Amino acid sequence: MKMMPLLRLLRLPALFTTFPDVLAGYVIIGHGEVEPVELACLLAASACLYLSGMVFNDLFDLEQDRRERPHRPLPAGEIPYEHARIIGKLLMLSGVAFASIVSLPGMLIAILLAASIFVYDYRAKRTVFGPFFMGMCRALNLLLGASAVVEFADWISHPELVVAAVMGVYVTGITLFARSEAVQSGRSRLIAGFGLCLLAIVGWGAAAAYWATVSVARIAFVMLLLIAFQISRKAIPAIRTGEPRPVQQTIRIMLLSIAMLEAVVILCFGGSDAIPWAIAAAVMMIPGQILSRFIPMT
Repeated sequence: MKMMPLLRLLRLPALFTTFPDVLAGYVIIGHGEVEPVELACLLAASACLYLSGMVFNDLFDLEQDRRERPHRPLPAGEIPYEHARIIGKLLMLSGVAFASIVSLPGMLIAILLAASIFVYDYRAKRTVFGPFFMGMCRALNLLLGASAVVEFADWISHPELVVAAVMGVYVTGITLFARSEAVQSGRSRLIAGFGLCLLAIVGWGAAAAYWATVSVARIAFVMLLLIAFQISRKAIPAIRTGEPRPVQQTIRIMLLSIAMLEAVVILCFGGSDAIPWAIAAAVMMIPGQILSRFIPMT
C-alpha cells in the first residue's frame, strides 16, 4: 500500500485540529499540571478515533464518491476496500484501548465517541441530524481530554462542559457549511453554518468574560475578533457564490482555526501554568496548514 493514498484517506492535516481539543480539556481539569504518559495516551486515543472516522466515512460513501469524488483513494482503486475496513476497525479499537489506560471515564467517553463517529458515518450524516452528531463528536473529544479525572462528579466545578458545548456548536456550524462542499451549495445552509460558527465564537467570549481575569479576557477578545474576521473574510465570498472551491477554502480556515480557539480556552481557564500549553495548541495549526497544501482536508 502506497503512503500518499493512505495519508489522503486519513485526511492527515485535519488530525492536528483534534489535539487542541484534548489539550484544552486536560489542561482545564488539571489547572495546567500535566502527567506526560497520561496526556500522551489521551492524544493517541483522540488521534485513532478521529482517523477511524475518516476511514469509515469513505467506506460508507464509496458509491457516492465514485460519482462525485472519483479522485479519492477508494474509488480510484489506490487502496483496497477490505484493507481500508481493517484499518478503520483497528484504529477505532486502538482509540478505546488508549483511553482505557487513563481512567474509567476515559474508556466510557471513548466508547461513546466511537459509537457517535460510527453512527454519523453510517447514517446520521445523511439526515438533518448530521451536523449535530458531528458537533457532539468534537464535544466528546474535548471531554476525552478531561477524562483524566477519576469521577465524573469532579467536572461540576469546572467549565469543561460549557467549553465542550460551545465547541460542539462551532463544529456543527462547520459541518452544516460543508454539507454540499463538492457541488454547488445552497445559500441558506451556508449562512446557517456561518452563523453557528460566529455564535460559538461569541459563546467563547462570554465564557472568557465569566471565568477569566480581566486582563486575560481582554487578550481573549482580541484573539476571538481576529479569528472571526479571518473566517468571515473567506465565508462571505463563499456564501455569495456557493461554488465548491471558495466553500472548501472556508472550511479549511474554519478547521484550522480550532487550534487558535482552543488556545484561547486554555489561556482563559488553565491558569498561568497553562500558557505553554496554549502556545502548543496554537502552533498545532502550523503542520496542518503545511500538510493541507499537499493532502486535502475535506
